[in-house]
Amino acid sequence: MLTISAPIFDINGFEVIESFEKDGLSDFQRRVSRTATLDGGASITDFGYSDADLTFNIEWTPKNSDQVDNVRRMVRSYGRLIISFYDGCFLAAPLDFRASTGTVALTFLVEKRLSQ
Repeated sequence: MLTISAPIFDINGFEVIESFEKDGLSDFQRRVSRTATLDGGASITDFGYSDADLTFNIEWTPKNSDQVDNVRRMVRSYGRLIISFYDGCFLAAPLDFRASTGTVALTFLVEKRLSQ
């Protein structure tokens, strides 16, 4: 189960996604960069892992058109939404919203983890 909710009180600002593609929630990167050096080698700097580098790609089959309309409304209305699922609770910025016949896809850029 995954939830998408508004960051402030909104009587309709909450949706539960029962069945979704989990693949888009498990990828992550470390803060690593590589710079070429004059001797033909490379200098690699590693600043570790941060939840703020996560990108969530959420795809699901909506239960009805009201769910699609409500998620669309929240993405249009709020610069940040709260995404909760088995890995935790996150404040994230919606990047895009795609609704095609039978599926909805969203991309969120994580700002920070809200849960410990």
